[in-house]
Amino acid sequence: MDERRRAAAVIVRDGRVLMVHERSRRSGGGEWWTLPGGGLRPGETAEEALRREVFEETGLVVGDARYVLEMPYPSGMTSVFAVTVADGEPRVGRDDGFGPEQLGVDWLPVPELPIETNGVPVPPLMVVLPTLDGQIDGAESASGSLESTAETGAGRGGDDVTARRRSMTK
Repeated sequence: MDERRRAAAVIVRDGRVLMVHERSRRSGGGEWWTLPGGGLRPGETAEEALRREVFEETGLVVGDARYVLEMPYPSGMTSVFAVTVADGEPRVGRDDGFGPEQLGVDWLPVPELPIETNGVPVPPLMVVLPTLDGQIDGAESASGSLESTAETGAGRGGDDVTARRRSMTK
């Protein structure tokens, strides 16, 4: 079986990286934060898929896209790009009824890099939200946004970092 090919965008603005909040449609499936992006269609290049997926998921138009690296993903490999986008605020993409359900988009803090580094901060492609007794950790606030606790840091020396996130929801 062929590995699934994906493309993902690292979009940084004002010291924050744009992430997409998604939920599995499968019974008992969880929630996670991920970089904007998705699978390549037949005959599509990684950059073409990147431009299409960023627009579909966030409404933002990609300006420059610079290839950074290949990263493993649970079902294949992801081509990661450093991306600039036209001015404007992201919005939740239209639900096509397939794949994960998009719950929101938000600008999350960028991991700090040493000053001498001229690199691109690539956060984990997926940050899984913990569940408690089968319930999703998060509560709808009066403004209609979902507050969740995301745990990251697995694979980075075992340090778990917990951060509060507020997503812009549908």
